[in-house]
Amino acid sequence: MRAIIVDDDPMNIDLIQAFCSKYAPFIDVVGMAEDVDEAIEIIIDKMPDLLFLDGILHDKTGFDIIDAIHQPDLMVVMTTAHEKFGVQAAKIRVMDYLLKPISIKEFIAATEMCKLQLEKRGPRPYGQYINVYHKDYIEIIPINDILHLKSDGNYTFITTTNEQEHMTSKSLSYYETRLPSADFLRVHKSHIVRIKGVIKLLRNQPMSLLLINNVEVPVSNSRKNDVYNRFLD
Repeated sequence: MRAIIVDDDPMNIDLIQAFCSKYAPFIDVVGMAEDVDEAIEIIIDKMPDLLFLDGILHDKTGFDIIDAIHQPDLMVVMTTAHEKFGVQAAKIRVMDYLLKPISIKEFIAATEMCKLQLEKRGPRPYGQYINVYHKDYIEIIPINDILHLKSDGNYTFITTTNEQEHMTSKSLSYYETRLPSADFLRVHKSHIVRIKGVIKLLRNQPMSLLLINNVEVPVSNSRKNDVYNRFLD
């Protein structure tokens, strides 16, 4: 089970990490953060199964993180000195609510409950999503839904199989490193296509590919051999 610890006190982070190591060895702590912005970035990057979350993080709260990430399968264990968050925690996907100082017995019970929950549904597939950052939230797009990525100036436009388009300020090269090369191919400096989304190779000049949504994508001269190698025997 992959976990991230978020707390604005480094001593509390160290304590929870030590508890995991000693009392819940099935938990792999893959990241730690001391504020909301850092936590959001790490959660999106690491895609953990479990989040140990402090209630108050400087001038914000742990609920600001939950509101921003839109990851419904993420299990959350609140770790806070403030009982006032109990009602709010009950309204969202909080698995357990541990008051500081954290009881070892309660910690073990909480982590065992998370372990059982994970075993019921199976682990979340790490590396199966890419993220589109907006002002107030981060959108999680399953890689299996992506058909085409197009670079236009300082933006990348991501088209999904249901013909929705998502705009992001991340570069095409950024996403190229995060997409499985077995399923995607960069065919132009401005285009990446899903292999299974291509229905025709058009041998005009310049060469192009026709996708299942009837969009025609150009192939650069420098990428022709790559295209031939992937699509032709």
